[in-house]
Amino acid sequence: MSFSQFQAHLRKGKFSPAYFIFGPDAYLRDAARKALMDALTKAWGGEPPTSSVDLDQTRLDELLASAATPSLFAPRQVMHIRGVMKLRDRQVRELADYLGRPSPATVLVFLAGELGRDHRRKKIFKTLQAGSRMVDLALLNEAQTRSWITKALGKRGFSIQEEAVECLVELQGTDLGRVHLEVEKLALLAGDGKTVTLEMVQESAGYCRDHTVFDFLDAVLAQDRRQALRLCCELSAQPAEMLSMVTLLGRRLRSLLQIQEIPPTTGLGEMARQVGANPYFLKRLLGPAKRFRRQALLTAIDRLASIDDGIKRSSPDSRLCLERLVADLSAGAGSARR
Repeated sequence: MSFSQFQAHLRKGKFSPAYFIFGPDAYLRDAARKALMDALTKAWGGEPPTSSVDLDQTRLDELLASAATPSLFAPRQVMHIRGVMKLRDRQVRELADYLGRPSPATVLVFLAGELGRDHRRKKIFKTLQAGSRMVDLALLNEAQTRSWITKALGKRGFSIQEEAVECLVELQGTDLGRVHLEVEKLALLAGDGKTVTLEMVQESAGYCRDHTVFDFLDAVLAQDRRQALRLCCELSAQPAEMLSMVTLLGRRLRSLLQIQEIPPTTGLGEMARQVGANPYFLKRLLGPAKRFRRQALLTAIDRLASIDDGIKRSSPDSRLCLERLVADLSAGAGSARR
């Protein structure tokens, strides 16, 4: 069940005795939890008593006893529960027995982060799947994130330029926690102007130097070797910043590959739809897409993946590898030696 499907379920007003909310995006999980609480508060005519339980610190039998016992303060209660995926088989059977005959006065909300294949094979996952409403919150894609940004700023009374939205998604990705913080900063930057611009997004990106990562990307794609290397050295002092540079450069190169695969007679609007990019940015990539050879791009993307892995492993050679790649890409012939 996606977030939008979950919202549709809540609007029906027919609530389940147990929910299992999980996914990789902490902001989205918390938004789902808050949406559930708001819907219950509205349907029940007041905010119900709520408790938070961590099964690392509380015994399961105590939790289930509390769930089965009506609250002294209200006819209904909500319990937020973490750590459920660590339950052992005997405890899983206890939970299954409760979920088979849940208390009508209690709503259990199980919360977890990202669950891989191994987690989904566990008996506890199958038990929750059978006895609760599953809310599996996948990360938003880039198009959904762009829409979310526009709506989030719109609720605050702000508008945002299309190129600014594109820039924000390219810089922050689709993690709504990070995007939300940037939206808050941008609302402050926009002030009385009420319009978020591309320059504001670049200003709030966190770089305190005279140049931004976008200057670096432009220099690489323009094959200005001297400028590209200078900016690479200037901006890659910290591993986190270097990782951002690698991620964004990889996205740009993949966009160039996509453009090369589209017939040249295709209109800009249709091309933007196929690539999944804003026409403003796409137009700036048409020239580089003609200059770089396909094999050079494929090789560069492969090298970027190795550099990304090296940064995450704290390899001391990562920065040098990035500089060599930048030198090759901006050499003028579009070559990318291994």
